[in-house]
Amino acid sequence: MNIKEIVMYPTQLVRVETTRFQAEKLSEEVKGEFRISAETKGEIVDGTTGKSYIRIRVENEDFRMEEEKVGFFKFGDTIEDEKSALQFMAVQGVRILWSYIREDLYSLSSKMLPHPVMIPTIDVMKTLEKAE
Repeated sequence: MNIKEIVMYPTQLVRVETTRFQAEKLSEEVKGEFRISAETKGEIVDGTTGKSYIRIRVENEDFRMEEEKVGFFKFGDTIEDEKSALQFMAVQGVRILWSYIREDLYSLSSKMLPHPVMIPTIDVMKTLEKAE
């Protein structure tokens, strides 16, 4: 495929920032299954820009780790339908930002634990359908 054939999506992720990270090892030996929880939401910044927030928490009795990221989206046109734009950013927060957090959690937990935390890849659409 030639780069000239690629059709750009009208909304682009232009920047990703980590806004919060916290990790704590509560005992010498970390064992047991991890519980994973996630939250996401969207926010309109102005007529052509939005933010997508995601927070992931991984924990058990011996260890906890939490990270928050924000993704900044630039819309190709002026945002006409705020409800659709907010829904888009909430969905994209999961779809796009999950992989950023997944890599961070693995990398940082590998410095703290003998077996790093690897959160699963997910089927975004089925996850969202189930959440509704």
